[in-house]
Amino acid sequence: MKFIVIGCGNIAQRCSIPALMNSGVTEVVCVVDTDEHKREIVEGRFGLPFETDLHHVLETYEFESVYISTPNAIHVQMVEEVAPYQKNILCEKPLAGSMADAERIAELGIQYNIPIFEGFMYQFHAQHKIKNQLIADGAIGEPQLFQGWFGFPPIADTDFRYKKALGGGCVLDSCAYLVHSARHFYGCEPENVYAVLCKEEGREVETHATILLDFGQGRVANLVSGFNNKYKSQQVIWGSKGLLSLERAYALPPDFQSTLTIETQEGIKQQTMPACNHFEEEMRYFVANYATMADEWREEFLNQTKVLMRVKEYIVKEKI
Repeated sequence: MKFIVIGCGNIAQRCSIPALMNSGVTEVVCVVDTDEHKREIVEGRFGLPFETDLHHVLETYEFESVYISTPNAIHVQMVEEVAPYQKNILCEKPLAGSMADAERIAELGIQYNIPIFEGFMYQFHAQHKIKNQLIADGAIGEPQLFQGWFGFPPIADTDFRYKKALGGGCVLDSCAYLVHSARHFYGCEPENVYAVLCKEEGREVETHATILLDFGQGRVANLVSGFNNKYKSQQVIWGSKGLLSLERAYALPPDFQSTLTIETQEGIKQQTMPACNHFEEEMRYFVANYATMADEWREEFLNQTKVLMRVKEYIVKEKI
């Protein structure tokens, strides 16, 4: 499947473009970005055509699909430009920065009969299949508490994640992974949503968040994230018979092998998870399913956005 990539930021350079080039089922025909300084990277490192005019690319290049890798707030604009050309769309999370944007994107997908997928690459890592199978087999009994952490050291002051107008803030960024993973772990939507959102002095957006999701029947998720922390990317599931923890749950280099630990009354067991390029696996999933999953993908990103918007309703407090 032939792709163009819109946006050439850090993730696109390090992960998405290489994955599209190496998945075996996708290729990149062009990269589009308004920043001329990235031309040397795209043409020199990847040997790909670099363009600054999206309309020109849509009119002249031959391709089937688009990978959107722009700042969050621009996603809806990109979908509006691409949808009339009836291209398949794979967009980095979060697909939408507001409920209005999510609904607009959904309308465009229906109007032009195109699949639109919100990309959460972590879910395609082989370790999560192993984790879920262990829990399904009763390794920790009945799951009662899902805990997730995803936070990292300070990012550059110029990063779009600090810019309100570009859809910044940790809720739409790192928290989106946590909410997504909790929803999919329990297989339903939360009945109640609670949050404490904080920002550092002088920032426009929230930089730290603690979220509690109540899924009913005693099933709870406790999620913590921030932009100025020691790096942590972990899941812990507490069940009626034990505790399962996954050392590195959300962002893993292709050669990284995480550790899964199960604690029960009988003792502690550990196993090494397989290495996996979850970006390449995401591309393979998209190609295998784009023709039949448009309705499911649309319902999924609408539900994901609804929960994130319920979190964002909470007042942001300035940290002391």
